[in-house]
Amino acid sequence: MEYGVVVRWWLLYQVLLVVGLPFASRVLPDAPDRGASLAMPAALVLVTVPTLWVGQYAFGTWVVVGVALAVLAASAWLARGGVEVDRRAYGEVVAVFSVAFAFLLALQAADQGVYPGGGEKFLDFGILQSLLRADRLPPQDMWFAGERLIYYYGGHLMAAVGALLTGTEGRYAYSPALAGFYAMAVTGAYGLASTIASARSGDDEPVRQSTALSVAGVAFAAALVALGVSWWVAIVPAAFAFAAVTQSRRVRAGVLGAFAFGFASNLVTPVRLLAAKVPVVRDAVAAAGIQPNRDPTTTPETFDMWHASRVVENGINEFPLFAYLNGDLHGHMMSVAVLFLVVGAGLAYYRTPEGERWRRRALVFGVLPVLAGTMLTVNTWSFPTVLGVTALSVALADARPASLFPVVDRYADRSLAVADEVQRVVVGVVVAGLVAVLAAAAVWPFVWNVLLVGASSRHPAFLPDPTRLGSFLLVHGLFLAAFAAYLVARVARDWRDWAIAGLAAVAAVAFGASFDLTVAGVGLDMVAVALAGPILGAAWLLRRRRTVGYEGVLVVAGAGLVILVEFAYLVDNALSGRFNTIFKVYAQVWALWSIPGGVALASLAARRPSADRLRSAAGTAFVVVLVVSASVYGGLALSNHFGSMDDASLDGFEDAHDRYPAQADAIEWLNDKPGQPHITSAPGLEPYTWQNPASSLTGIPTVAGWIQETIYRGDEAYWTRVSDLDILYETEDPVSRAVLLRKHDVEYVWVGPLERERWDVAEMADEPGIAPAYRNEEVTVYAVNETELVETRN
Repeated sequence: MEYGVVVRWWLLYQVLLVVGLPFASRVLPDAPDRGASLAMPAALVLVTVPTLWVGQYAFGTWVVVGVALAVLAASAWLARGGVEVDRRAYGEVVAVFSVAFAFLLALQAADQGVYPGGGEKFLDFGILQSLLRADRLPPQDMWFAGERLIYYYGGHLMAAVGALLTGTEGRYAYSPALAGFYAMAVTGAYGLASTIASARSGDDEPVRQSTALSVAGVAFAAALVALGVSWWVAIVPAAFAFAAVTQSRRVRAGVLGAFAFGFASNLVTPVRLLAAKVPVVRDAVAAAGIQPNRDPTTTPETFDMWHASRVVENGINEFPLFAYLNGDLHGHMMSVAVLFLVVGAGLAYYRTPEGERWRRRALVFGVLPVLAGTMLTVNTWSFPTVLGVTALSVALADARPASLFPVVDRYADRSLAVADEVQRVVVGVVVAGLVAVLAAAAVWPFVWNVLLVGASSRHPAFLPDPTRLGSFLLVHGLFLAAFAAYLVARVARDWRDWAIAGLAAVAAVAFGASFDLTVAGVGLDMVAVALAGPILGAAWLLRRRRTVGYEGVLVVAGAGLVILVEFAYLVDNALSGRFNTIFKVYAQVWALWSIPGGVALASLAARRPSADRLRSAAGTAFVVVLVVSASVYGGLALSNHFGSMDDASLDGFEDAHDRYPAQADAIEWLNDKPGQPHITSAPGLEPYTWQNPASSLTGIPTVAGWIQETIYRGDEAYWTRVSDLDILYETEDPVSRAVLLRKHDVEYVWVGPLERERWDVAEMADEPGIAPAYRNEEVTVYAVNETELVETRN
């Protein structure tokens, strides 16, 4: 285990916390932690955006250090009068981050490093390595030598910034960077949920320990009997729930929000475990519909961590624990910390009085564009969500949106409630549009060099195959149940209101299961509209009536996304239908909903002065059952993960050395070469397998890498290069080979098992300008001296 790397990166994040705090405290001055929970990603954004601009001309350690020192100087200037932060709140931020950071590092240490199967690790690691070798931005594409990367690389740039500031090799930087993104997101969820909850009056009393202990004990016993899991899989979350609900409202909300993002799963696993024991549940799951190749039942012995993320028939329904456990350093995982910064800025706007017009303008036209632009570079899929959160924050704040523009405000019609709501929405959308323009300007080099180049391969489409009732409930049921109970609790007067709400929920499920809408000859199931629609409408209405706070804005945002993808999606060349849209949007919904999820659960698990003990116990039981149910997956997955652990290491090359030792030795030799010399290797026509390991693990560009390059470059460009490689490796004509080596500016020719399997490799060692530079029992690497190659005619 590389403990020195761990310590350096942990210290880096603590420095980011200190540097980012003066900025974050200006945005959220009245938060209990003064914005400390968002200070780390704030500092990282402030370093990354200028680096993106400067990097167009030069990139490397000294550029990053120079930008970091400038940000440090700006932070010191802002903090010249001191930044008052409650010591306990600050300590909570450090503790939450440290626990989450250590947790994910433990997961990474138990894994086998960077490997091609089951995800995007070869892509992500290759981009990181390419950035660390680059002398300017964008870096060269490690799978398309000589061309710049056409991919959202902002998150990888953040990881590279951390690696350069800590002096960490890419092979060791991958894991602490991933752990940092995870821990920053968990910390952000904690801080935002606790800040939102602290603003509400009432619901302040924690549950009595006797009540919480009784409820947790019953839930533990019920889980053992109903699910058939090991005792510790149930007792640990039951104990966690007991500890959480007996805390103050602020801490309760923060802890449950962090849990909802960092460890909770959907309801697939507990329901399938229950279905294995209760036939009626099995029949109900089968009838409601999940992905056809998924059995409605499972057992602890047959549990597979992948199943819970693959129940939607035409999409991937990932949730954070699965994603981080799988261990990709991918955009939808790195972008959560930035998304939570957007939520923080939206919350700041929401809490700013109408009279402070210039502060509100600074937030929406100063802070949010920088964050939105950063999101463009980290995960372009999340950019519309950022604009949506912006529009909703403006539309649903108490301050009138039109007051941002005095000229417009003069003519605003507020005589009718409906007109006022429409005006709020229209102005919110206009503000979001302006933010989008300013965001593009903030990161224009990325927009010009990457976004506009690759945008032509994507277009919107409408009316996809809908999500079935069973899949929808299993994937979103955890949050839908929490929000429904919370919203009803805000307005319910007695048991009659709860009974009416229960009947309405049953009717909504029945409606979604039985009613189809036909549009343009296409049948649409109304599952999302029937189940998420009422949640959206109720949250909007109660927010406007000031019955709920900013948590209502986030509930609306998530519900809107869930409904939207049932009617529209983005077509790309990566996967058919709305497969990718479901994947990327559901990940954002989970992140957005984890914050109000913590607020809702904290409110439901509270002792109200006006409530009797039975009502308090019922709310507590509801929360504990949800926590235990959402934890079963994590218990089983962690047991399997650590059960297969070999050596604890953060080395990204571990899998290569374990499975392909001779090739790994050659990769190590190549990895020591500076810069980005071009190599040739067999094209990766079977992605997610051991293809193009040399370029993927070193960041040194190969002429034609994984076939995914057809998505970004087009078929003709990619297959022309593949044809060039066919000739280069097999031809007996030195002149033809020299032409192609010069064409692609090749410095090394890689000949390993994959190359010999694809081609009858010609003997080229005796040709001028080509000589063996490295050789072992499996791999030969030829060095190419272009000036000594045989002469060719122009």
